[in-house]
Amino acid sequence: MRKSILVLGLTMALLVFSGSDVLAQASKEISEPLTSTWYRTSKVLPLGEDRDFITIDSFGVLISDQGKGLFHEATAHSVAAYLMEKGVSKNYLSYICFFLKNGDKVFAESAAEVKTGVPTKGKTRIIGGTGKCVNIQGNWEFTGYRLTPASEGIGQSYNKLTIKYRLP
Repeated sequence: MRKSILVLGLTMALLVFSGSDVLAQASKEISEPLTSTWYRTSKVLPLGEDRDFITIDSFGVLISDQGKGLFHEATAHSVAAYLMEKGVSKNYLSYICFFLKNGDKVFAESAAEVKTGVPTKGKTRIIGGTGKCVNIQGNWEFTGYRLTPASEGIGQSYNKLTIKYRLP
């Protein structure tokens, strides 16, 4: 009887310690340094001299600098709109859907400042997810670099960023 109680007590202690370790890891913030590349098309609606309303439809690929992680080899689709006045964006906002390798999706919203001739700076916040990413939380800052496009009528760029997130 004493051995049974001792074994039961030891088993319970191990469950408590291992269970708290799993919970601590689940709520741990993960940092994933990435490079994303983007292909985009845009529509420009002229509103007057040095003033345009612009919509953008973008498709991207993310590659982790470490060669692994939740967002490694994810693809993305983003839609954005903003007002451009005298070479500076006003109210730039985009919504992004990341398609992860495991089949889950992560949704984010991004705000940026676009200036003609300089890298784009912005901030992104995760707003939801599916599957194992339901209730995911996270954010990141990015720097975007526009490239000379390979074809007329498209835009190409890449971003450097470190996604910081917590899984539920």
